[in-house]
Amino acid sequence: MLPKALCAGVLALTLPAQSMIPAKAGLISYADEAYIDGRPVEVSATRFFAMNENAVLRTGAGRAEVLLGPCAAMWVDEQSSLRLISSGLSDVRLELLSGSLVVATGELVKGTKVTLLLQTSVAALDPTGAYRFDAAPPRIKALAGRATVQWAGRAIAISAGRLLRLDAAAQTLKFDKQNADVLETWSNGRAAYLARLSGQLKREGPEPTAPDSTTPRSTPGRSHLPLDSIAQTLPNLPGSRCGVTGW
Repeated sequence: MLPKALCAGVLALTLPAQSMIPAKAGLISYADEAYIDGRPVEVSATRFFAMNENAVLRTGAGRAEVLLGPCAAMWVDEQSSLRLISSGLSDVRLELLSGSLVVATGELVKGTKVTLLLQTSVAALDPTGAYRFDAAPPRIKALAGRATVQWAGRAIAISAGRLLRLDAAAQTLKFDKQNADVLETWSNGRAAYLARLSGQLKREGPEPTAPDSTTPRSTPGRSHLPLDSIAQTLPNLPGSRCGVTGW
């Protein structure tokens, strides 16, 4: 559905999966009613879509998965949007504009880092962990690992099992990690799926699925890269070797 040429915010790559070795963050590996700068995203076995810097990814009634480089991935909830500020692996920077997302990192390569912006906060993510960001009300949850958040002139550390409310009080509170919602359940399952695709876990068998109530809709707009494409494109996706298998 996207034009074959370079368009605003999107680079359509019609290269074989085996030759696609991304040097930047922003490769979309799953899309269900997702749009880049207003244009629908479609992923196939022969076409990859990589976000350009300053491009805006928005979801409708579906979700999206974005690879942020070796050992890092992001899952975008329904009715959400984000901007890719910097795609260089030495300093991947994203801004959540609306809705919610989950990011997982696992033993990031030395010299690489991932930073998330939400309102006026800046969260530097630990090399190994999983984090949830919500725009309304604004808050950051550490599902696993640790993050340091710059907010209102303060550096606030949050560790696994705690969330930070981005308000005047800037409170850190405990939350029940067993009380996962749809986004957390789905992203956890996708993390396990990517681990299998990357060769960390047994490849045989169907894609892990969540209960019916948490499974993304099956629509014509839903698409994802096949097993071999992802495995050969990013050999070290979040998985046991990366240190993140779930949270």
